[in-house]
Amino acid sequence: MKNLFKKKDSELDFSSLGTILSTSVATGVAIANYSGKNPKTAGIISAGISLLVTGLIRALDDDTFSSNYKS
Repeated sequence: MKNLFKKKDSELDFSSLGTILSTSVATGVAIANYSGKNPKTAGIISAGISLLVTGLIRALDDDTFSSNYKS
């Protein structure tokens, strides 16, 4: 997966953010439907999943960046 937050001239690359958000929404709705929760709960689940995935990608990219540039 592309580095979502790789800085290019102090700008962030959000090209894959739409994919993460749409997948998170689909997953959140599926989880809410399976567990019998209401649509508001599906939105909360979707937001949590998207934040989790984006944070994990960011953390992995930071680890990769720091391990490549240690002297």
